[in-house]
Amino acid sequence: MTLYREFFGKPFIYLFLAVVMIAPGTLYAVEDMNKIRESLNNIDWQVRLATVEKLRNARDERTVRLLMEVVNTREERTPVKMTAIQLLGEAGDPRAIEVLLPIFNDPTLNWECPALKSYTAIALGSFKGDKRVVDALISGIDDQELLTREASVQSLGKIGSQKAVPHLIRVLNDEHVSIRLSAIKALGDIGNPQAIPHIQRIAENEKDSVVKGQAELALGKLQRSGGNN
Repeated sequence: MTLYREFFGKPFIYLFLAVVMIAPGTLYAVEDMNKIRESLNNIDWQVRLATVEKLRNARDERTVRLLMEVVNTREERTPVKMTAIQLLGEAGDPRAIEVLLPIFNDPTLNWECPALKSYTAIALGSFKGDKRVVDALISGIDDQELLTREASVQSLGKIGSQKAVPHLIRVLNDEHVSIRLSAIKALGDIGNPQAIPHIQRIAENEKDSVVKGQAELALGKLQRSGGNN
């Protein structure tokens, strides 16, 4: 009688409901993933791009692996790869580093598709605590492509890399305004007081109103955080 109650009583009912509620969702998820894979094999790259876009808010392991496969497909069109790289950065899964770093360190991309490398630099800014990422982005400060340099500087500021501070100070006098602006903001975000005299000099002497304004904002941040570094 006890066995009967355990099997057909509440414990059994709860188990039955769990199977009914969870199993269909699992089946639908598998079915959806199969459809996504089919769409990613479509000969129309715009269909593949739209399919990748559908994964924008997904963070699960299967989605991350699928995006990594897209990025690793050498024949894939650049817009599709760029979107997949962007989504990997937004997902923040550290496994993506193993895919992103080889792309960023590939010298051929400077002439094949520099935009792909800059997108990768932006994505790498989502990964803190990995020395390889910081070292790669520091090297990116001196890349021959302006977009990659700018993205590298911005990502170093986002990561908050103290190691990058001397390199960012060095490019405060860069000939490109975009690099100077990015370096000023990055230094303000990092908050290392070592940058204070350099930013203060810009805030006091810069004639470009945009650069001057950015320097004043960064200087305020640095002065507020100076006592905590």
